[in-house]
Amino acid sequence: MSETKRLYYYTGPDFALEIVARRQLKLSFPNEVNDIFEMMPFDFGDNRDIRKAWRDTIDQFSQDYGFISFSSEWNHPTMWGHYASNHVGVCLGFDVLGGVVPINYVDRFRNFDRWALGNDAELKTLLDFSQKTKSKHWEYENEWRGYVELTGHQKELKARGANLFFESFNEGLRLKEIIIGARSHLTSSQFQKALSGYDGVKICTARASFRDFKVVKQKSQILLK
Repeated sequence: MSETKRLYYYTGPDFALEIVARRQLKLSFPNEVNDIFEMMPFDFGDNRDIRKAWRDTIDQFSQDYGFISFSSEWNHPTMWGHYASNHVGVCLGFDVLGGVVPINYVDRFRNFDRWALGNDAELKTLLDFSQKTKSKHWEYENEWRGYVELTGHQKELKARGANLFFESFNEGLRLKEIIIGARSHLTSSQFQKALSGYDGVKICTARASFRDFKVVKQKSQILLK
């Protein structure tokens, strides 16, 4: 039986209300993200052809699969600074049922087996490894990642150049918390309106801790029943 895990999604102020109102999270794609080593935790030696072949493999994978990045932590000030627009955005807490894996952070490349490109089973092993392996530079994110295969229609759209795809909230991706940033101008009333018809969500505001280098919640909270 899959285990439900509380995970957190940071976002800036521009789309926070739209995310909640539309009940959707935007998918990211491996060949479009800000990590230059995304799905590239390998030492290819001096073989440019093999390196290019693997990049082509990532591009092909990115035509079929997107992902959503979560964090296991909501109170990390660096995450608020980087992904919630310097505490102006929000952090959304979800109960995620299965389908997510923790990222493993490493400090060195793994040697690449050039023969894997011609063996489907070995290629799948390398793809699985690369999907959940990142540099230790990113360790502060405490990332959990959920991969989503596009539908046949979505794959056709992406092949024609479309670049915006979303995963809708569902029983395996249920919004449970809205934590408004300490410097945000967004209000609980705005989120209550955006949540119309969606229950079981707590809304609160964050602030800087008085005793530690972390973010904490204000005592006042709203629970939509």
